[in-house]
Amino acid sequence: MLPSRSTLRATLVALLLFKVVAPARAQATLQPYASIASDGESYAGPRQTSADDLKGSIIRIGLLAPLQGVRKNEGDAMVAAAQMALHDNAPHGAIRGRHIALAVEDASAPSWGLVSNAVIRLALNDNAVAVITSTSGTDTHLVEQVGNRIGFPVLTLSSDATTTQIDIPWIFRVGASDAAEAQVIARDIYGVRKLQKVLLITQEDYEGKRGVETMRQAALNLNSSAPNNTVLDATQSNPGSVLNTIETASPQAIILWTNETTAASLLHAVRTAGVETLCYLPENAHAEMNDASRTNPKASEAWMVADDAKGSPLQQSFAIRFRQATGASPSPVAAKTYDAVAIVLQALTTVGTNRVRIRHRLAEVHGYEGASGEMTFDREGNDPISLHLVELK
Repeated sequence: MLPSRSTLRATLVALLLFKVVAPARAQATLQPYASIASDGESYAGPRQTSADDLKGSIIRIGLLAPLQGVRKNEGDAMVAAAQMALHDNAPHGAIRGRHIALAVEDASAPSWGLVSNAVIRLALNDNAVAVITSTSGTDTHLVEQVGNRIGFPVLTLSSDATTTQIDIPWIFRVGASDAAEAQVIARDIYGVRKLQKVLLITQEDYEGKRGVETMRQAALNLNSSAPNNTVLDATQSNPGSVLNTIETASPQAIILWTNETTAASLLHAVRTAGVETLCYLPENAHAEMNDASRTNPKASEAWMVADDAKGSPLQQSFAIRFRQATGASPSPVAAKTYDAVAIVLQALTTVGTNRVRIRHRLAEVHGYEGASGEMTFDREGNDPISLHLVELK
């Protein structure tokens, strides 16, 4: 008798914390110095044979996006970009005679609760061939554990470098790491401008803690002191308190390492107040900068991390069509979502609906020209793109 779906869910959750053997990335075979209980472990996910291809008339690509709360704009951009990618890469809404659709789940709830249930639904109920996650490092770590246990590809928009640090073969990170972003900011502050009095503003969440850690290390690498850190709690929505902190600290530079909505609000407040302190923002803050940050632009010089994409015809076309569809300019999150869906669809077209074969195809992505620029995955699943600073005007 086969186990029920609810039993499978319970078993999956119970096994998430255990290591499993999964298909290795293509690399030279290394002889281990020790083997611990290797005979007792087995891979429980899909195989490469046609018998293990996902069945059904509908092929789904999973999307875990924040659809409510302060990150709703990010989630809306992800859904809009994913729908554009389906339209552009699946003629007549089908591949190999099977309908293509998105399976969208909300990532606004606490990760170890409703979001974990959402991931299980994508994996087991929707049989998603791959799952694309938002910029949340917490959600990405959860999804990659499920993906590693069941065996499905995960493409994340998170800049959290630890998501690919232990070389889990199922995860691919689209875009630069937070460590790389911190290095670009630190080089300009400490290396070029020779500043030392820096204020780092973060939120009381996982991404905020990552920002403190990566900026601290980037400063130390340049033989400079780590920036002073001010943490915004979950209820601190009034920028007035932040302005008081800035006035008291009198920093030479401010780093706004927060979610895109908060970063836009804070920069708007800084410029409205006529504060002249130099400001820096990470790449994902781009989404809401076009309007909210423009007030009195001469009051505060502001720079944001960006990749070295040169604006190809495809990128320009995507930007125009995204604005026509949504009324807003596309953020890096939107462009990366578009590319993530596009490369999954190309893999489906080439190798069919087997999750293992799709994973192997994604691992071969090299020099892909997309809406976010050129994409290549190294053996750990990272996209080693180059970064620079652009001025917000």
